[in-house]
Amino acid sequence: MFSKQEQRSWIKIECAGGRKARQCHQGLQEACGKSALPYRRVARWVKAFSEGRQNVTDIRRPGRPSVSEEVYALSALLESDRRHTIRAGPIDRISAYDCNPPIILQDSARPHAAQTVADLFDRWGWEMLYHPPYSPDLSPCDFDLIPEMKEPLRGIRFRTVPEILHAVDLHDLQ
Repeated sequence: MFSKQEQRSWIKIECAGGRKARQCHQGLQEACGKSALPYRRVARWVKAFSEGRQNVTDIRRPGRPSVSEEVYALSALLESDRRHTIRAGPIDRISAYDCNPPIILQDSARPHAAQTVADLFDRWGWEMLYHPPYSPDLSPCDFDLIPEMKEPLRGIRFRTVPEILHAVDLHDLQ
């Protein structure tokens, strides 16, 4: 019914008139019904306005960056006609990567290995690294380190974790 900003404006006016958080919340519930702000949020806004805050809009916080206008334009285009694809969209190159293009670790999934995706990465100038397909008998951790550690400990039974750590430390010193 009423937007959050309109409700905050109403809270600001009521707070200027000397009303407390409970009274403001009850007034909002009468006016807005189920779409009224929760009591704790109303209480926070009443406190902020009582301490001198004037603005009813949210304060920009650190965290996730805001979305550029190009992304909104592309989203609107895709919402209007689902037949469009990223290839037909208005964005030709993502400008944030002009200086330091990313390196894409490419797996062999069908959508990632499609020729159109490869063409798009080539057009943007992104480097692709390919890794071999998954093989259960080729695990990188089994190549050198683990067999060397396991050999001197083979056949020994340990009762506690400190015993294991002590045995591994002795192996490292030898």
